[in-house]
Amino acid sequence: MDINSRAHFDATPDQVVAMMSDPAWWQDVYRRTRATTSNPVVTDDALILDVAMPAPSQVAKFVGPTLTAKQTLTWQPAHSDGSREGTLQIVPQGMPAKADGRACVRPDGTGTEVVYTGTFTVSVPLVGKKLEKAAGPHITQAFTMQQQAGDDWLVSH
Repeated sequence: MDINSRAHFDATPDQVVAMMSDPAWWQDVYRRTRATTSNPVVTDDALILDVAMPAPSQVAKFVGPTLTAKQTLTWQPAHSDGSREGTLQIVPQGMPAKADGRACVRPDGTGTEVVYTGTFTVSVPLVGKKLEKAAGPHITQAFTMQQQAGDDWLVSH
């Protein structure tokens, strides 16, 4: 499954990267999707955290009622215009699946645009594509929640 998402924030690229590097922001994003985060590790260029969420019914057959995953977001140094490139990886535990993507934060004239591109794959013979399709709405919802949580975070910071 392809991942293509865009968001716009009324802030500078540095402010948006600071937001996206804040474990509290991710906690709010995932709370809005009925998930939780834990064990955040923040370094100069990365944020790693564990995510737990109710497993979709098709996935619960494989992992039980809760789907857990490790999320890693890593940033490259800023370009002269403040833009940043990064990688985002989400690896569910207990099933052969992963989301691999790129994140781009760039000024867009009235603020900052965040673009995610990548893929989500489930490597289970015969049912992998069906599971990817079942996960699609949950992935889309998480990106929608990033916009809403980001708007709220930026107002309060």
